[in-house]
Amino acid sequence: MNNRIYILYHGSFGELVMGHLVTGGFADRIVGLYDLKVASVSLDDPEKDLPEDIPLCECDLLLVLGILPKAGDLVPIIVERTSAKAVLWPIEDPNLIPEGKYSIENELKEKGIHVEFPEPLCLLDRSDNEVINAFVEAFGKPKFELRVNAKNKVIEAVKVIRDTPCGSASKIAAKLVGMSYEDMNSFLDQIKQMHDNECVAYMGPDRPIMQQAGELLADAIKAAFDRQ
Repeated sequence: MNNRIYILYHGSFGELVMGHLVTGGFADRIVGLYDLKVASVSLDDPEKDLPEDIPLCECDLLLVLGILPKAGDLVPIIVERTSAKAVLWPIEDPNLIPEGKYSIENELKEKGIHVEFPEPLCLLDRSDNEVINAFVEAFGKPKFELRVNAKNKVIEAVKVIRDTPCGSASKIAAKLVGMSYEDMNSFLDQIKQMHDNECVAYMGPDRPIMQQAGELLADAIKAAFDRQ
């Protein structure tokens, strides 16, 4: 299903995912891109703070990446103007959780718009919503296929079945060929370190999202070994 995707983004995470989707095979599905820099929105009349230069073309999926918390009240307006059928709004940094998240979610649901807030985006494996599920077929929880030399305990080839939205899975996959997995624990620790060098998600003791994403990726590679 080639759903039309509109991307609202801001900051390093938004730029990273937006850039990877453009170069990763989804360029023909992206009908709109906009860096939403708005830092505050009027509670009484949020529509007046909608940027005049924002393109409002019809789409199926609105992907919201890293916008500032107070800009969230613009999303229901943008959904209505673009006729989006679903909203995918990942939380990669708790400091960017939209103000009024639950009221925004309820407002969208009352209009029949499906919305999901995965934390992190690479946690998403499937959705009950067909529009989001079509996206997750290509980008979400990572999945790999491996070809190994079982005698020498060396990886010979890696195929990315499903990439992470930021591209970390494909970047790390390219580095795995030739690596030894004789000491599996050490090998998986190396993968997590590689991931941390690529990931821009939040990392803090209260919400170690980067660590969670790294463990997801390492588990996906371990699962590929288990399927051998």
